[in-house]
Amino acid sequence: MPYDRYIWGQDAWDELVKDGLGLIVDPVVYRLGQLFLEGPEAGHGSPSDRWKAIESDIGALFAFFDLIVLHKQLPAFNYDDAFDPGPNLGDPLGEVVNTAGDKVIVHVDVEHQMYRLAKDAALKELQARMVDGPFVTTATAREIVNATTTIQYEWSPRLEQLEPAIHGAEEQRVAQFLLGQLVFSGYAQQTGAPHVLAPKRSRLMAGVGLQAARVDASAESEIFDELRRRSKDAGAEWRAEELPWRPSFLPLLVERAQRRRYKSGPDVLLEDAKELRESKAISRYRKAQTELEDESVGATQARKELEAAAENVAKSLDMSREKLRTFRHVTVDMLPTAGGTAAGTFAGGIIGGPPGAAVGAAGALVAEHVVKRSQSRLFGWILNGLTMRSARKILSQAILSDFALRKDLIGELRIVWESPSRVR
Repeated sequence: MPYDRYIWGQDAWDELVKDGLGLIVDPVVYRLGQLFLEGPEAGHGSPSDRWKAIESDIGALFAFFDLIVLHKQLPAFNYDDAFDPGPNLGDPLGEVVNTAGDKVIVHVDVEHQMYRLAKDAALKELQARMVDGPFVTTATAREIVNATTTIQYEWSPRLEQLEPAIHGAEEQRVAQFLLGQLVFSGYAQQTGAPHVLAPKRSRLMAGVGLQAARVDASAESEIFDELRRRSKDAGAEWRAEELPWRPSFLPLLVERAQRRRYKSGPDVLLEDAKELRESKAISRYRKAQTELEDESVGATQARKELEAAAENVAKSLDMSREKLRTFRHVTVDMLPTAGGTAAGTFAGGIIGGPPGAAVGAAGALVAEHVVKRSQSRLFGWILNGLTMRSARKILSQAILSDFALRKDLIGELRIVWESPSRVR
């Protein structure tokens, strides 16, 4: 697959941000977008399996269309390494998104020596967590394996020095998932760019980072409550806050498809999203969003501007705030001053669960000492040994239950997905 940009050194990370591509998107978000836009017959796998993947992570599809509307361009890092591996596959993601000459997806190649830096740091961070023995419960491991299997997540990075301590195929799969997430965390901290995770991924990574006993949907509120509490208690180096409400556009796009009596396929839904992106209300929102991320702009004023811009989007689209506000977005920042180096005897193992977990409504977040270095920390947020701009993750938490989201939209989305018509 041809690449548009190359990360050959730290200067290249800086240039990426300077050119407006300072965003690290979880590749699973792109994967769900690709599966939806390709329709039932394209790609490999049966239509029923492809739909099952979309249905299993509807929040990632929300995230995909929101990113399309709210950003002019989006970087995708070595996407073909994670999905649809094989010879002569072209550009499966770009072909369905970069339509009509519109360059939304910018493919970025993290060259081997830079990938190696991130991977080495990720391996060390994973090994440091394994010092105290297994830290992922069987239930959490099952959630991770099911999530990656359903969407045909193919990236299987070698575990190298960790291999002797990994027991069985399930633990290997979990270790590879965590290693991949850590590599992307490394990319984020080197750029200082936000690392964007869809709702299910947000819950999985926050839960693993906190060493929660469960990471299923029923534990989501407790996981996010503990995330906020622990960040607040960790001192000035950590901060966690809920962002001003942000519109989510998939309900609107589906409603427009309904008005056309579904005489349109997924590509027309994408065209609608791109048209929205060019509207004055969205442009104003995008400007307000940039100002909120700018440290030189007063935070209080920037938040007010962003909320006003969101209200303006709802008004211009003739949609209620309640219908557009589907998720809470929480930003968790780790500033560069709180680094620390882990040390200890390598015990090994990942799955088995934390012993002595604290009792709570969510059933068990372990004691503080398991994440303390120089300050309280969360596994997976920062990697020692890499340049540290900042470690920022933007996590999504569902306001409506997963059941409610699926109930309200899944039938309509499937009609669009199965429609071969391209008539507006």
